[in-house]
Amino acid sequence: MPNSHHRHKPKHHHQPTHPEHKKRKFTAAIFMTAMFGIFGLSFAYFTSGGNLTWSIAGTVAGMAIGYYFGHNMDKAASKKM
Repeated sequence: MPNSHHRHKPKHHHQPTHPEHKKRKFTAAIFMTAMFGIFGLSFAYFTSGGNLTWSIAGTVAGMAIGYYFGHNMDKAASKKM
């Protein structure tokens, strides 16, 4: 007859009561987007003589270029690790 009282009981894995929050990673894409956005704003503002439309366009273009460069930097950094 089997000895079922010798069998190990299954372990219950409990979730922690307060799950840890993952820290948001500060990437090069975020940094470069902000820096190129500021650069694009200042460049467009001074070259257009303070025109708001061109300043907004320069900011958007600068942010797009900054995101592109920052995203490529993140991809290159992750390949080396």
